[in-house]
Amino acid sequence: MRKTLIISLACLLLCSCVDDRFIEPFVQKNVVTMEQEGNTVFRYDPLTCQLSFNRDRCEFRASTDNMSDYFVLVLDEIPSEKEQKVTGTLTWTTPTDIYMKKNATFQTVRLEGDMIWLWSHSGHIGLVVRMLD
Repeated sequence: MRKTLIISLACLLLCSCVDDRFIEPFVQKNVVTMEQEGNTVFRYDPLTCQLSFNRDRCEFRASTDNMSDYFVLVLDEIPSEKEQKVTGTLTWTTPTDIYMKKNATFQTVRLEGDMIWLWSHSGHIGLVVRMLD
């Protein structure tokens, strides 16, 4: 029993260290982006991309002009404070597929102006989204 407890605690500590390794650099980003396990999945470039925001649907969209790459995040509510947890559906593209993660929980790790930094601990997914007027 004691051995199992020690192994469980070690796994929890290791998982939190892995999460911290990804979160720290992610929080420093100042552009709309999506990262998974430290890898950039999408990065907004104003010359080749579009942003969309719908307050009524709590929906954030970022895409290339031709929609070859994108992510769409629809939340149950728009976060208003740091450490707030929200649930939503995330859809995104990779070079080979389209993925969807339903009922994903995101924690607000930073709020600044019209930008929100969200982190999913279970998927090691980070999103920087922007609320447009």
